[in-house]
Amino acid sequence: MRVVKIFLILMFLLLLPFCKKQKPVREEKPAEYSIFRTTIKRGETVEIALKNLTNDQQLTTSILNTLKIFEFPFRRCKPGDSIIVLKKNGNFEKFTYYQGPTVIYYILKDNSHLVGAMKHPFIEKSMVIIAGSIQSTLYESMLKIGETPELVYKFADIFAWEIDFTTETQEGDSFFVLAEKSFADSQFIGYKNISFVRYKGMVGDYYGIYYKDPDGYDDFYNKKGESLRKALLKSPLKYSHISSYFSKRRFHPILKIWRPHHGLDYSAPIGTPVSSIGDGVVTFKGWRGGYGNLVEIKHKNNYKTRYGHLSRFAWGLYQGKHVKMGELIGYVGSTGLSTGPHLHFELHKNGVPINPLTVKLPRAPSVKEKYLALFEQTRDSLLTLCLNKQSEIRSDSTKIIKK
Repeated sequence: MRVVKIFLILMFLLLLPFCKKQKPVREEKPAEYSIFRTTIKRGETVEIALKNLTNDQQLTTSILNTLKIFEFPFRRCKPGDSIIVLKKNGNFEKFTYYQGPTVIYYILKDNSHLVGAMKHPFIEKSMVIIAGSIQSTLYESMLKIGETPELVYKFADIFAWEIDFTTETQEGDSFFVLAEKSFADSQFIGYKNISFVRYKGMVGDYYGIYYKDPDGYDDFYNKKGESLRKALLKSPLKYSHISSYFSKRRFHPILKIWRPHHGLDYSAPIGTPVSSIGDGVVTFKGWRGGYGNLVEIKHKNNYKTRYGHLSRFAWGLYQGKHVKMGELIGYVGSTGLSTGPHLHFELHKNGVPINPLTVKLPRAPSVKEKYLALFEQTRDSLLTLCLNKQSEIRSDSTKIIKK
């Protein structure tokens, strides 16, 4: 009996800790993360964008001071750059600045301090051949085989003076591209160094061969060494429609009289970018009567262009400045004698206005005669490579030929 009592006492002592009322375990509240995103807009600085994003001047100042410490390149910031701010339970945790796809800057919270870092992703380049056939449009056909709109635009730009891809493509036509694809940490970032293109169909058989001469002048040429570009672009606007055509007798909507209309009117929203249609020199920039804000440019071969009714001029534009084909010179407006937002565009030859839609423009310069043999070597090597590889590639595919 005594042994039983001792056994019971020992069992009680052993079980006693488990019989005590356990204090409830306090569950930690899961952290709440907030992500704030924005992109740098035209005319904005990093400070303005960051302050608008966080609405916190103290945090903005702390981040800017940290960026200055490791010499962040503020002057290289441009519209389209991305900013991301991460907060944990309402407190700052991380700042990320994407300066394009290849450079990333970080500001991280380390206890009570902020520290900065920069990352250069691993860049990989692959030479590829892209071949396909037209099923509906060039755009849809290239996207169908896994390519991006960037390639469509670049391909169309190369042949812009030879082929109208909105009206001249036919089902069954074929396209061929030799280009370099770039990847940042395995993520595709763009097409570089397009060196050969071909389009074959009912419209014809067109080749585009990239060549850069020893003087540094580069362009796309056909097999004869003639530039695929014309001396002037077809239009100073990318996306618009013509609301009034060139005419020797048109009823003016404001003056209510019949008089010549020596140009084209392109209807477009206020602020639409306007580009020079060719290389040249700015001979006038300012206000000129019914034209309103006007830019006048003198080009080679006695051509001159006028761009009227602009809302404002491009930054840094001045009389006497040399501009390049496609360079921004101003923005669509409705200044001067205008009934609504549009661009009035004129083309003159030897001082006489001519119809931009009917004029036969000269080609851009061909390969210089002294470099023609070098061009032919480049042409022949590209043709040999592409024709040999073309037999190995099935249609509507992309093949890596070199890394």
